[in-house]
Amino acid sequence: MLHSEEIIKNLFEHWAGSPAENIMALPQAGSNRRYFRISGGGKQAVATYGNSLPENKAFVEIARVCAHNGVPVPAIYAVATDGLHYLQEDLGDTSLYSLLNTPEAPALLQQAMEQLAFMQVKGLQGFDYACCYPAEHFDRRSIFWDLNYFKYNFLKLTKIDFDEKRLEDDFETLAGTLLQADGSFFMYRDFQSRNVMVTPDGKVRFIDFQGGRCGPPAYDVASFLFQARANFDDNTRATLLRHYLNALEKLTNVDRQAFTRQVYTFAFFKGLQNLGTYGYRGLFEHKALFLQSIPQALANLRTLIDEHKLDHLSTGYLFELINNNYELQITNYELQRTGQETDCFVPRNDGADEANSSLITHHSSLLITVSSFSYKEGYPIDYSGNGGGFVFDCRGINNPGRRPDFSMLTGRDKAVMDYLETSSRVGEFLQHVFDTLDISVGNYIERGFTSLSVAFGCTGGQHRSVYCAEQTAHYLSKKHAVNIRLVHREQGIEQFIPAAT
Repeated sequence: MLHSEEIIKNLFEHWAGSPAENIMALPQAGSNRRYFRISGGGKQAVATYGNSLPENKAFVEIARVCAHNGVPVPAIYAVATDGLHYLQEDLGDTSLYSLLNTPEAPALLQQAMEQLAFMQVKGLQGFDYACCYPAEHFDRRSIFWDLNYFKYNFLKLTKIDFDEKRLEDDFETLAGTLLQADGSFFMYRDFQSRNVMVTPDGKVRFIDFQGGRCGPPAYDVASFLFQARANFDDNTRATLLRHYLNALEKLTNVDRQAFTRQVYTFAFFKGLQNLGTYGYRGLFEHKALFLQSIPQALANLRTLIDEHKLDHLSTGYLFELINNNYELQITNYELQRTGQETDCFVPRNDGADEANSSLITHHSSLLITVSSFSYKEGYPIDYSGNGGGFVFDCRGINNPGRRPDFSMLTGRDKAVMDYLETSSRVGEFLQHVFDTLDISVGNYIERGFTSLSVAFGCTGGQHRSVYCAEQTAHYLSKKHAVNIRLVHREQGIEQFIPAAT
């Protein structure tokens, strides 16, 4: 059986007419799909591996129909016979999200809204929605999947006390209101600025629509306008909504007032869904970035309630839950190991003001975040509020990335580890790192500090920095009674290593 690397190389050679010369792993996002930039013979593509055959089929079929109908999506160049690997057009590395604070942002945002309206109305003409995954339509079952996600992965994990009957009554009411919206359009499902790429010629292109289905267009508009990380102000939201409705009116009949109410309704629904996602990724999987998003998501919901944007909804108990827990700051909580499968959070009571975002077990008060990164993508962000810590430059170590046989591997793979340990001075480099860290870690523990960050950078953030971060995390976890958060930023990998008992 061929490995992914061989399948991708064969697929590229069959499409390009010449062998692949360079393959570089690209950062993973929230899914299990893996992406590689592959080139040779003057041609370039993004190779994708996804382990879900139905999801891959949905993406490929949606992309092909959209491209045929003039929607700005990546072209699909080739699909392997196993259906798990395919080549798509390389749209570069610039997302709309990365440009939100630039002078170009207003025009790009308006362009994105205009193209969204076209995609929803005209883009999937002639498409068989039976290809959609995991559902053909936005229906009651889909709604309750998301509402239950909020209940079980946010309310229960944060130990918020709630009346389950009243909550379920409001769920039924909200679902009934959502289902009144016209669901005969294409619903992107994950329309956000990170999934809009901007090409060098200033054109927007859409990616990651594999969850699309038949549904109401207000869902996507709400997803975009109220995405927590973008944090648009009210004027920006109003301007973009007006521009979207202008574009939509050219394509179909629309009641602007009713549609605006639907946008606010879906924004509330999406806010609950987001809290479920942030709860699962942050509270259960211990990913600090998702913890950081919880206060903003709560603030977005509170704003909708306070500004009377949801007065048409009869979901008073849900409003009460949001209002009563508005001050909930997950960054002021610590992880408590209970000896059970699910971890829970309990309030801090030590008055500490450092590293409020730390995930800390009862074994130790110090959390060390050890990360790898690419210098080309900038220094990693420190979320503790302390301004960061150690940053070690690994570019003086022999680079395994220059070897073609290591192009799809990382510093976690044995072949790369063996190369670094036998063909470079990485051991000497790390010994100096360990000696330096031992001094600070011991001092931090004595002084009761709760946060320290240690970052390793190299050119691509794939081999040397990953290896050094892995070795350092394991060294510190064995040498000191501390919690470790190991992050490989460019691979989208995060792991929590609790302090040894």
